[in-house]
Amino acid sequence: MTNDILEFKVRSGGTVTIVLDHCVECETKACVEVCQTQGGPLVLDEERGVPSLRWSLAEIERSGCVECLGCELDCELYGQQAVTITLPLERFDEYLNTLSEPVVYQKG
Repeated sequence: MTNDILEFKVRSGGTVTIVLDHCVECETKACVEVCQTQGGPLVLDEERGVPSLRWSLAEIERSGCVECLGCELDCELYGQQAVTITLPLERFDEYLNTLSEPVVYQKG
């Protein structure tokens, strides 16, 4: 974690990235609320007004995040679009090649 980015790995090998500069302006802190409802690792750092972690990075990677995607979705809908979750999708490109109709998809 740096001063402006909170990033942690999750059990599947994916990554959750939160741009904390956006969180300072957020009034809802929706990511923290949904994460706490799911029993996840995010808590609010009251002093800075941004999400923080309640457990060590090793504990979170081992099983501390249930990978519900709620933090990203709620931040997108009700927050400041600060959360990005990247999960490995094995054989996804292979699957796309088997489809008979094109799919709107941007690899990035």
